[in-house]
Amino acid sequence: MNATAWADQITAPLAVAVGVLICFFGYRILKLSLALIGFIGGAAGGSAVGLSFAPGNNVIALVCAIIAGVLGAVLCVWLFFLGVFFLGASTGAIVAAAFFSMSGNQSQSILLLAFAGVFGVIALVLQKFMIILSTAFSGSYLVAAGILRLLTGVQNGPLWFDHLPAGSVGIVPYVALVCWVVLGIIGVSFQYRGVRTREEAVRHEAPPSA
Repeated sequence: MNATAWADQITAPLAVAVGVLICFFGYRILKLSLALIGFIGGAAGGSAVGLSFAPGNNVIALVCAIIAGVLGAVLCVWLFFLGVFFLGASTGAIVAAAFFSMSGNQSQSILLLAFAGVFGVIALVLQKFMIILSTAFSGSYLVAAGILRLLTGVQNGPLWFDHLPAGSVGIVPYVALVCWVVLGIIGVSFQYRGVRTREEAVRHEAPPSA
């Protein structure tokens, strides 16, 4: 088995595992979440760049994905505000893509970028709320998209709700969208409860003021 075939086979299971971690513990392990999101975003961009320079060469695409992924992870952790912006931006792109998928239209790059930019700015302004929201829905997206990829048998291409084999029909993509939203809401609720519990514990442990 070559490297690209191996990478294709582990993409979906790895996405599900990482998605669960980010969805339910994203705020608590913020630096790791930023690193994971940065790696995923960087890898996706690096793979696209590699294929644009060498169409059909999966080895070059894989190498570019790894290099860009590591760079993205380091930058998102090292430059905290960049990481927060990118975290919000990734959620914005996912939301826009979901709308396109539900409407049956092909994703438009300009609108994906617009959604990403707006969500990224909101993440910088409302950090705590958007970090929890973004990690919960980014994680649930990875889980839903990874499971969708396993169910449809797709072994290449992006983890995207509307990336199905030619001729695929049925309600599977819509079920995946519903699962994404429901799991994201559960993730937000779980993370908020955890944050409140820790904050209350800190207040109780704090010495009384004189």
